[in-house]
Amino acid sequence: MGELERSDSAGGVVATAGGVIETVVTYGIVVVQLAAAGIKLRGLSERVRSTYRYVEGCSSSVDRLADQMAGLAVDVDTISEHRTAAAVMRSVLADAEAMAAATEDLAAMFEQTASAHQADYGSVADTAQHMSVPMADASFYSNR
Repeated sequence: MGELERSDSAGGVVATAGGVIETVVTYGIVVVQLAAAGIKLRGLSERVRSTYRYVEGCSSSVDRLADQMAGLAVDVDTISEHRTAAAVMRSVLADAEAMAAATEDLAAMFEQTASAHQADYGSVADTAQHMSVPMADASFYSNR
């Protein structure tokens, strides 16, 4: 049986329509997943910055405690340990900010990729979905 005869049969038309729907659905899923990844990465960036602010507040609090201890004539080693702890907290803040910025950049790249994918293939997916004739079997396009 030739390709035209199979396309003309009801089963061929249904199979072809199913292939078109699958292609359009796959395209839509890719776009949604890319956009969702961008949104999740932006949320992660905000959580990193929120933690950053918390650690920054903790370091200030530990510095204040060290100042209070100094005023109360607490031993130098204890005061020194508190100042060291505050310094360690502050030392990771630059890394946390760099991580938050990198995560935001990655989020922007995912969003740009989603937009580019829509620009490149959106009209193709729309055309495929609204074709007046059945689309060829997907295996026909796989070798092109």
